Amino acid sequence: MFPLRKIWSKSRINLLQRCQRAFVLRYGLAKLSQHHPQGQLLSQSFEIQSPWILLHQAIRGIILDYAEDYVIGNVWSEGLLKARFQADFSQMITNRNNSVERINSFDIISKSQFQSVHIEPHLLEMGIQICLNMIRHQTFRSLLEEGTIQRLEPTHSIRKEQIRIYCSPDLVHKGNNGTSLIKLHLMGQLTPFERQHQSSLLQLYGDSHSPVIMFQLKRRKWHVHQSIPTNAQRTQAMQLVEMDIQRMEDAYTSIGKRNDLSKVPLADSYRSCMHCNVKFLCPSRHGLEHAKAEQRSLMCQ
Repeated sequence: MFPLRKIWSKSRINLLQRCQRAFVLRYGLAKLSQHHPQGQLLSQSFEIQSPWILLHQAIRGIILDYAEDYVIGNVWSEGLLKARFQADFSQMITNRNNSVERINSFDIISKSQFQSVHIEPHLLEMGIQICLNMIRHQTFRSLLEEGTIQRLEPTHSIRKEQIRIYCSPDLVHKGNNGTSLIKLHLMGQLTPFERQHQSSLLQLYGDSHSPVIMFQLKRRKWHVHQSIPTNAQRTQAMQLVEMDIQRMEDAYTSIGKRNDLSKVPLADSYRSCMHCNVKFLCPSRHGLEHAKAEQRSLMCQ
């Protein structure tokens, strides 16, 4: 069940680290069976995101839209930003609820797996404040006021050493000091090593002299980390990517020629199962420890 191309992305390796079974379902079986009703169900289930994740997606979208408009002279007022954020976030919640209704029409899914949600006022307020904090940030404003900005979508990839890498910056800034690569990191806190690793991959979209500027969100405030990765750091990053690719291929191989999921390792922690989108297809829905005990017994036979 190997993919036709070697593909690496942060989302893929994060899912693999959380749960190998969920990884195989999403990037293996869902792709193979995309034209089958249950394969479509599998793909759609992964598209259902929590309001918390949708909040951060809306924040990213608004900031990038603001940056694109700013550099062509269309500067938003704070009132317009608030209205745009509310409209975009509301639409995301509506689209999510529509997807939940479609998925719940399948009889094999319990109605408790996916439920419709409403916009929570405190999330709306939080998102608007985070966006305002960004457009008021001196470093961000300095970037917008000089040079040009190009927006890159998450689907923008680059090929390196026969590997298709999805790790694009959000914005590419070209100014008097050359090309800068800008990334918004909204969820989770990166360790210094993780930040270095991500910066080394982001620099693939520029040149060896391109600084990587990372805006990291922590407690509603933006913190800036700027670096220029060295040749040694870029080499180390690619070595880690190759190791990740090998782990992915091992995961694909684990199901065998018959696509047997029974021996694919389950998650290490029940926390990985709490918000898993494919729990309805996993033995862990009846308890992770019980499922892992059954799996160990099966593998010893």
